[in-house]
Amino acid sequence: MADKDYPRIVSELIANAIASSRIAGENGRITRLVAGSIGCFASELKVGNEAGKADALLAHARDLLAESDGAEVVPALTAAVEALAVAH
Repeated sequence: MADKDYPRIVSELIANAIASSRIAGENGRITRLVAGSIGCFASELKVGNEAGKADALLAHARDLLAESDGAEVVPALTAAVEALAVAH
């Protein structure tokens, strides 16, 4: 797990989801892919006894969405990340 740069990966996933959403509207498949990936990454970290890193990863995702007006551009993705943060 140490060799995976989850914050960078999450940053790229969210940036791509936002960019495509600005052009064609939010895509449910992309939303599920990004939210699912973030959830899997957080779960991997928790299983590896790195709960603090999992929480930080979810906070990072929430911050990126807030900085990019995620609630307006990708509302379903924003809601999914919020739900992940509550669940974890």
